[in-house]
Amino acid sequence: MQVRLRPLLSGVAVAAALMAVMLLGGADSAHAATTFNPTVSVAIEDPAPGANSSFTAKLAIPNGDVNFAAFIAFIPQEWGVITGDHIPLGAAVGQLDAQSVLGLANGACSTTLPVHFDMQNGSLDRSDTVEFADTDDSNTADYADDLDGNGFFDAVDKYPAWLNRIFKDDVTGEVLQPIRRSIGITPVAGIPVILQFLIFAPGTQIDPAIPHDKALGFPSVTVLQNIGDTETTPAPSIINDFCTPLDTVNISNGKDATTGDKFFVNPGDGTYKFNNFALGQRDADGDSYENSLDTCALKANVGNPRITGDGDVDSDGLDQACDPNDSAAGGTNSDEDGDGYQNRQDNCPLDANGEEQDNQKDDDQDTIGNACDPAPTDANAQGQYSVATPSSEVVIGTGNGGKTGTPADCLADGCYDPNATSGPTKTPGGSPTASTGASGSPTPKVTAVPPDDGGSDSGTIIAIVVGVAAAVIVIGGGAALLMRRRGSTP
Repeated sequence: MQVRLRPLLSGVAVAAALMAVMLLGGADSAHAATTFNPTVSVAIEDPAPGANSSFTAKLAIPNGDVNFAAFIAFIPQEWGVITGDHIPLGAAVGQLDAQSVLGLANGACSTTLPVHFDMQNGSLDRSDTVEFADTDDSNTADYADDLDGNGFFDAVDKYPAWLNRIFKDDVTGEVLQPIRRSIGITPVAGIPVILQFLIFAPGTQIDPAIPHDKALGFPSVTVLQNIGDTETTPAPSIINDFCTPLDTVNISNGKDATTGDKFFVNPGDGTYKFNNFALGQRDADGDSYENSLDTCALKANVGNPRITGDGDVDSDGLDQACDPNDSAAGGTNSDEDGDGYQNRQDNCPLDANGEEQDNQKDDDQDTIGNACDPAPTDANAQGQYSVATPSSEVVIGTGNGGKTGTPADCLADGCYDPNATSGPTKTPGGSPTASTGASGSPTPKVTAVPPDDGGSDSGTIIAIVVGVAAAVIVIGGGAALLMRRRGSTP
């Protein structure tokens, strides 16, 4: 299993400290060093042992930092995590809000967009699936349909098929079973965006590059859209860049305020450590701009690609460092190689690799396409990841107790059993009925923009796997949404 560091999206981790990082390799002395200094914090509403407490987690990545490629956090194994098959289907388990900065229509990072997700408990039945594409030609992606008219998006009461393709055991090839899945869908720039939080049992190896010691606790992963799916087909999009700064706030409900259904249970009196693992995106030429944002990824830029027109006289999205005709007199050519992908969305803007060629193929997922990558199968040749491994402590009760482990009564309520040999095998309990979001209105229908138009859960607080390959649209921490430079990897 390769490291799936493609834009998946964000969630937020439980950590309240400045992340220490290792800078990406070899920056040119004429340019600022690459930086990756996200801060994360979490507040627990009720610190009493055994309480069904909600969490509020915040993530901030400063302006000018590279965005993150991956972020995984671990819920301490003593925490009581109610498995998804013991929570009503569609139950409101949290919400996430983000302020993201996007580059749209071949433009620089100039569009600030607020995004809100209401998260619901989703089915864990991996045999009853829904696809990402619009297979029924309804002008709505299948996951955003509601074919049975029950008031739920189909991605709530069915299991997204792409998750079965993304999460597999590296040795056996067996599909990994999460113990909890939360799902939210919201329209962003006219596109129905799906965000999911998956919590796995302690010790689950999500990827060989990610720590998986059982003592770390429950790994929680965030998936945005279908990033990481090997069957994804790239397509031109109005969204070309996902930029810093990024700010997110994630609220994860401890229980349903109306029904009393429990989602999380605080452990016994004690002080608990939340461990985190984060990677900042690669920077091949050492000019401080991540490959996915850098308009001249293999040559240090003259200007700042985050600023409109900086180092780009003809405003075609290419920096002077590699633009073959950067002159205002010559007009603007927003697709220099004529392959159907605008320069700022193209992972090889000077070498045609559109839908008639290899369609943005990027075997090593370094966000530089095979067509222009000097080492297309060696991601480490085009910049190193920045690494951060922060941890944070949360106090329950007095903080001086003996950390008695998962509360005994929690197991009766449906908490994950640390002695279990397998994950949940059934779909969440109860018959699906239309639920309401924070506003009290039924779950909305979201219709996709036709292609020719241009184109939380507490698991959230501790989880993120986000990709490096593309620009994302947003949401909490750094994942990706409509991918920029998302190369297919058959």
